[in-house]
Amino acid sequence: MKFLAGFFLTGIIVITYSFSYAQSSYAITGRVIIASTSFAEGATISLLQYSDSSSVKSTVCNNQGVFELKGIPPGNYRVLINKLGYQKFYSSPIRVVNANIHLPDVALLSAANDLKEVTITAKRDYIEIRPDKTILNVDRSILAAGNSVFDILATAPGVRVLDNGIYVKGGQKALIAIDGKPVGQLTDEQLADLLKSYQSSMISQIEIISNPPAKYDASGGGVINIILKKSKDYGFKASITESAAAGQDYKLNSGINLDYRIKNLNFFGNYNFNDSKTPRVLDIDRTIGQTGLNEDYMSVAHLLNKSFNGGVDYNLSSKQTVGVLMYGYYNQIDIDKNSTTDILNHKLLDSDIITNSHINRSITNLNYNFNYKGSFGKEDNTTLSADFDYSTYRRYSTELLESDFFDPDGVQYRDALFYIDNSPSQINVRSERIDFTQALSKTGTLGLGLQNNQANSNNRIDFQQRSIADSVYTPVPSLTDHFTYNERINAAYINYDDRFNNTGIALGLRAEQTSSLAESLNPNKTTSDSYLDFFPNVEITQPVDKDNTLELAYNRRLTRPQYQDLNPFVAYIDEYSYSTGNTFLKPEYFTTYQVTDIFKQKYKLDLSVQVTKDFFVPIFQQNDSTKVFTSTISNIGTRYEYNAEATLPVDITKWWNANVYLYGSYQKYVYNTGNPDKTTTDFEIKVTQNFTITNTIRAELFTGWESPTYYGIKQYADEWSTRAGVSKSILNDNGSIKLAINDIFNSQEYRYTSQYQNLNLTGFEKAGSRFVTATFTYRFGKQTVQNNKRSNGNIDEQKRLNTSTNDN
Repeated sequence: MKFLAGFFLTGIIVITYSFSYAQSSYAITGRVIIASTSFAEGATISLLQYSDSSSVKSTVCNNQGVFELKGIPPGNYRVLINKLGYQKFYSSPIRVVNANIHLPDVALLSAANDLKEVTITAKRDYIEIRPDKTILNVDRSILAAGNSVFDILATAPGVRVLDNGIYVKGGQKALIAIDGKPVGQLTDEQLADLLKSYQSSMISQIEIISNPPAKYDASGGGVINIILKKSKDYGFKASITESAAAGQDYKLNSGINLDYRIKNLNFFGNYNFNDSKTPRVLDIDRTIGQTGLNEDYMSVAHLLNKSFNGGVDYNLSSKQTVGVLMYGYYNQIDIDKNSTTDILNHKLLDSDIITNSHINRSITNLNYNFNYKGSFGKEDNTTLSADFDYSTYRRYSTELLESDFFDPDGVQYRDALFYIDNSPSQINVRSERIDFTQALSKTGTLGLGLQNNQANSNNRIDFQQRSIADSVYTPVPSLTDHFTYNERINAAYINYDDRFNNTGIALGLRAEQTSSLAESLNPNKTTSDSYLDFFPNVEITQPVDKDNTLELAYNRRLTRPQYQDLNPFVAYIDEYSYSTGNTFLKPEYFTTYQVTDIFKQKYKLDLSVQVTKDFFVPIFQQNDSTKVFTSTISNIGTRYEYNAEATLPVDITKWWNANVYLYGSYQKYVYNTGNPDKTTTDFEIKVTQNFTITNTIRAELFTGWESPTYYGIKQYADEWSTRAGVSKSILNDNGSIKLAINDIFNSQEYRYTSQYQNLNLTGFEKAGSRFVTATFTYRFGKQTVQNNKRSNGNIDEQKRLNTSTNDN
């Protein structure tokens, strides 16, 4: 804590010394052309306040038509472009938040054609490419309608969904945030439940940030920020969404979004109800010498989900805002499972174990946020924001199991066993955060922040059994435990952004001090840890010519074990299959070096190298004598990745465009377990095509394919899927009907093998994925009204005031 206090104090001294030079550091750049063949040299570029069109500053285009407006404080603006003999151009509203803005090329029209001033407002594409992030405008996707965030991410460029895990940059776990706030260290299953609870009707945008600045938590390979819908317009507006899907069982969804804004108050909220049934199939075949164990597993999960988001923002003044936000979900889950394990000797059936079970599970997740944001100084060159967050996670789960034992003729050779498993879990997370920014010069800005996170996890498992002759369940000591985990992370960061001529530079350093204590009662074991880490971040941006902008980036980050990954509970599947956590699991650390080229502010190419130490993944451990098979998670060694990514938006015709994402990688695993080193390649392509058939009818087609590849300890076969949809605008553009087909060819599945250590394993996994979904959306209230004249609270972190689109 002394280090953190000194770290912050140093920053305060620098701020005090530099206060007299205060101005903001953000810039708006662009290019103006004439008739698409020449540049508008000498055109006057004026920056106007969006609220009252008052002039902020101006500049002129150079001989390449390029302009740059520097030193712009956060706020809402328009750009006015003037050139003698040509029409005036007014841009769409521009929001400056926490990054430089690069505008698309502007083509001026001759004044001889039309003497009137024009305002050009283009509809946003579903996928937007920015130098620092990729944005998914969810409302613009037909295929997103009726689906959850979890489903949407499966088709997102640069994102991979595998075994409920969300990965970026080929293989690093993503840091998931909602309105800028990380969701915490949930297991893959818990995180999947959370993302499935957020339907597309609740979402405005999804940001994919591959190189997050130091103000973000150091955990995760990149940030996926889910921005919930909220309007910035005065008056009342609302929308309702109804969807139904049929195929491999069913999905039903109902949602409503509400916004009401008056002079100093903004009320917003949404509610969503989802009812779905989804099947899942899992086959695992193992060979141990002359013995084979083939497990066939099938389940059907029935989910009832209720999710909500609501809050209030209040303007204390034109420059200060306080807000309250509450969001969460409640899941009621019933899972019917059936597994059959065939035991073979010399390839002949020796016996069968058939296990049937039913799980009754309820999960409640509630999140509370109180926030403040203020700007100070004549030109709003100082900002201060503060957040307090508190989250609760409650899970109650009961499983009833029955195992029956049969010989090759189907005759029961021993009594059935009955089990009951109660496994409640409670997680509480508290976070306090303060962020401060101060302009140091016309182009330089300093940012400082402090953060404290405290997490407490309390978990029990009570496992009991009885035979068919017994009427009373008795505890199974080896499968009964009580596990608690407490963690505290104190963090401080410093950011410095500046521009020297045409070169932009961003430097960041984050320090995180972590203390943890894990206690297990059976066996009686205590594990504690305390460590201090530093996470630097560097970005250098340099325009090479009028078409190319080069960005160099370096960062160091980590992935912490999820709370339940450390939980040593032994979960029973059948007599030969178990799963457990690992209290000795260590964080993995990775370093990334990246070069990015942005071509014509539209096309993006990334080359990167990433080295991950103490790389951890789920593994299988097998006892050859007992034939018992246990899944756990372990640090297996060092992983090296050499990646190339390209995002290519293509306008094929006026009515047909596509976004092509290409990924290629060479990877090497150096194991610390005695296994020989392993190398692999990986290739992926995702193509999203959009068709404007008429003014009211659009269509969308997605195709994704990934080559055979190796990850962790598994060799995967190739995987591909196709989705298609059509949308019709109705009711004077206030409503829409969308019809989509997910996984048309029912090809979305995972096939893999593993020869890790003493394993000889083949696996197959498939969840229900082929559905036909119909969605109806209706919007009412004031859909286009006067915009609010203020910059609202906590924009840097919460991003709550991003305007959602109402396009079909």
